Amino acid sequence: MKYSPRYRLLPTTEQREAMDWTRNTVRQTYNHALREFNQIPEDAGTLRQRVWSVRDTLPTMKNWWPDLKQVYSTVLQKAIERIRDNIESLGKLKAKGYNVGSLNWKKPREFRSFTYRQSGFELDKKSGPNNRGLLVLKKLKGETREIPIRLHRNLPDHETIKEVTLKKEPTGAWYVSFCIKTDEPEKLAPEDI
Repeated sequence: MKYSPRYRLLPTTEQREAMDWTRNTVRQTYNHALREFNQIPEDAGTLRQRVWSVRDTLPTMKNWWPDLKQVYSTVLQKAIERIRDNIESLGKLKAKGYNVGSLNWKKPREFRSFTYRQSGFELDKKSGPNNRGLLVLKKLKGETREIPIRLHRNLPDHETIKEVTLKKEPTGAWYVSFCIKTDEPEKLAPEDI
């Protein structure tokens, strides 16, 4: 089973600015990739092939857009792959009878998250005091940063964390979700909640 517990991040002002900068750069990458994707004819391949053809242009994009070199590569890849995920989600809604449109460019307040996939992150549960840990993120505005995290509950037993998604809520608070594969979690007794 996939399990995705969510925890509150406690970044400093500098870390918050770096996360905002990264989120905005990833948003701009998504918008650019969406424009490129829309120019590819539908008969040029499957949805996955067309999205990957855009994703494969990332090394070239880094030559003329140097800011991309300050963002971890899997974060940029995942942003472009969101196009496929979003189109598949719209297709499912359409199949259920909903009237759906097409993908649009994302404004800054509409694009609130970015994801590290498989690498570029590390969770250090023991470094912080009193239920605090550190989330170590590589290439967050070009630097490796250690962001304090409130570990209000233990992570369930798991072998590896597959993804880490950082999300900024409309209130300005930052949260992190860990995507892990695990056995069915035990239900807590009402007095433990």
